[in-house]
Amino acid sequence: MLALKYIHISLAALSITLFVVRFVSREAGAAFIQARFFKIAPHLIDTCLLISGITLVVMVGYSLWPVNWLSIKLVLVVAYIVSGFVAMKAVDRGRRWGALVVAMVFVGGVVYLAIGKGI
Repeated sequence: MLALKYIHISLAALSITLFVVRFVSREAGAAFIQARFFKIAPHLIDTCLLISGITLVVMVGYSLWPVNWLSIKLVLVVAYIVSGFVAMKAVDRGRRWGALVVAMVFVGGVVYLAIGKGI
């Protein structure tokens, strides 16, 4: 189980790093961001991240109800996904940067809960 936990942490770090790299590259107009790798890798990484998270929850036997730290973490992850989508797709530059800041705040909340009450 410890190995799975470290795989999950590594995937989370990779996912967040890749999101920021993609965002900054898009803002800078870098051509390499259009490569197939950058279109496929985030989906593969995030799918593996989700699977590892669900597996950890099942192995440990945590419940989402009643509302606890894990429930809040899940809500923050969904909020991060939505704000990340806005950051990558918004037409207005100000809205993209605002969504990036909001997404990073949500990531901060997820990390805080993971460190404070990690599986």
